[in-house]
Amino acid sequence: MAVEQIASVQEAFEQFERSVVRVQSEDNDAAKRVQQEIRDHLGRELAELQETFLSGSYSRRVQVVRLHDIDIIVVVEDPTGAFAASAAAALEAIGNAARSCDLVSSVSSPRVRSVRLTLHDHEFTVDLVGAMEPESDEDGLRLARHLPEEGRDDWTWGNPRGQREAAVAKNDETAGIYVPSVRLVKLWLGRVWGDGDRPFRSYHAESILHGALREKVDYDEAMILFFDAAFDALAPGVLTPDPGAPSAYVDERLDANDRREARDAVALARSAAHVAYEKEDVGDALDGWAEIFGPAFPAPSTSPEKVGASLAARTAGVVDAGIRAERGRPVIQSRPWRER
Repeated sequence: MAVEQIASVQEAFEQFERSVVRVQSEDNDAAKRVQQEIRDHLGRELAELQETFLSGSYSRRVQVVRLHDIDIIVVVEDPTGAFAASAAAALEAIGNAARSCDLVSSVSSPRVRSVRLTLHDHEFTVDLVGAMEPESDEDGLRLARHLPEEGRDDWTWGNPRGQREAAVAKNDETAGIYVPSVRLVKLWLGRVWGDGDRPFRSYHAESILHGALREKVDYDEAMILFFDAAFDALAPGVLTPDPGAPSAYVDERLDANDRREARDAVALARSAAHVAYEKEDVGDALDGWAEIFGPAFPAPSTSPEKVGASLAARTAGVVDAGIRAERGRPVIQSRPWRER
């Protein structure tokens, strides 16, 4: 297979996002079949079912590298009032209905908002999120909340449809760069904190980028906008609105120590990102971004066979009207995100 040559920072980001960051197509194809079969099964087995729809990062197309889970919102009717009295009762009923599906290996006990399905033939899991229609005409749903350690077994308002709609609208507004930019941010989160509990949650980061990105830009500028905005958003006392429900905040329960740890990590990446962004030489810039995104990022230090020949053909060093031949475009000074 021919090696795709890299001749610019934008090309490097595009190839990295396409070949490394995205979930593989075979996983997405499997997920399409699985989620539909489980939803069809619930339609046959759950008497109280009103509707199901996809939600979460899978529905917004922002999972990275491998598919971790699929969120399905399961809206139930409550003719007897038993579910309104106990979110756990609704989750138990949903789990029991899913248990007989041929795809399902096991069903968890009620979690905070869902029951988790482990599957026979797939590594990803399926979370069935309990929901009921709101008591008023407001948008959104009542979502199950099962926190026995806090004495809570009730329902809270949320707008999972609004979250997906906000992501689609932002991707349209930015000519298709929002969703890939979210994936890049989430890959960075995983590189810093791994797959375990993180002080900086994925949807928090996604919400920050949603507010910072307002037009189509190259990916390196999108990352500058994110790190600048995240540094501000993680300051003490600052709360980040939920793009799908702007009257709510995604980080209301963020512990002060976790906020400090997240901001410290962002500060380091922000500094490195500005250094990489301001490099006039493409090779130097790519090496700088590789320090942030890891050895899979195409750069002279990580992928000389992809970068070297192309850069060698572009290193005339001619400067004309402020444009260096190595970079291939004027250096754009970083701009505070509030000015955008």
